Amino acid sequence: MTVQILGDLIADISMRLPKFPVQAKDIHRLSYMEVGPGGACNVAIMAARFGVKVAGLGEVGDDGFGLIVREGLKREGVDITNLQVTPGARTPVAGVVVDKTGEPGYLGYAGSLQIRSWQESWTSAIENTQALFADGWAEYKETPDLILRGFEIARQAGVTTFFDPGPGNPEVDNSWMKDAMSLSDVVMLNRTEARRLIGDYDDQKLMDSFRGLGATWVLLKRGAEGLILMRGTEQAESAGFEVKTRDATGAGDSVAGAMIYGVLNKMPVQNLAVLANATGAAKVTKLGTGHNMPTLQEISSVLEANGHNPSDYLPRKTK
Repeated sequence: MTVQILGDLIADISMRLPKFPVQAKDIHRLSYMEVGPGGACNVAIMAARFGVKVAGLGEVGDDGFGLIVREGLKREGVDITNLQVTPGARTPVAGVVVDKTGEPGYLGYAGSLQIRSWQESWTSAIENTQALFADGWAEYKETPDLILRGFEIARQAGVTTFFDPGPGNPEVDNSWMKDAMSLSDVVMLNRTEARRLIGDYDDQKLMDSFRGLGATWVLLKRGAEGLILMRGTEQAESAGFEVKTRDATGAGDSVAGAMIYGVLNKMPVQNLAVLANATGAAKVTKLGTGHNMPTLQEISSVLEANGHNPSDYLPRKTK
């Protein structure tokens, strides 16, 4: 099985601060700092660790951050054949600043990528894959149209589509996300995102509202409270796992990687709910993103510590 990750292949600069806010002229000593692949690269890395064949589809610049993205994905076994390197372009970067509670704040640098229209080589890449993932972190006003075009091609080719809206870009009209959801087989979002798109409802009413939007699978992420997963009329819940939260950055991305693995492997709904939840829980115990996404052994430890048999959820071979 192969999944293409469309766009948002960026770099992360992860930093840990003693406290917020940070004022001009303040001096704080960081307790952690790392530079590596970020954004949808996190989803690619997590899916690859589950044994899924993953490829990146999009663009980076020929700068140092673009090199970090390319080499980081290669290190994790992600195919970058269709990842275009544009001379003179600057790769987008997210500065992720985390305080002692583990909650991140984001500083976004859009870079200067140059691809603004659909590339025909991407069409064949999508038509010949099993699944397509994209998220709502649109760096440019043209990005939504590219994602929607990719989902339309995937839908016509019978390719399974995964969409995680994320918080979106405040400089872009995010109404496009509902169109993306209507073209998606799997939608994954948290409460804040769900309420922004659907309405200020309780969890069950949100899930009921999503039934009519077209997706087969809907995942509602509830942070420390766990998650709700729906497939058609079948619904499962997984309560939050007992773990020590160090850094929530990338937790949703790790859940998306688990979902890609589970949906493509036709896991039962309840099993997949537990696996996705455990994967997110394993991530929050670790600092940073990219190469610091959880290993299958770390996910196994979370499952076992919370009364689950890891062999019921994970691939046989862990690393």
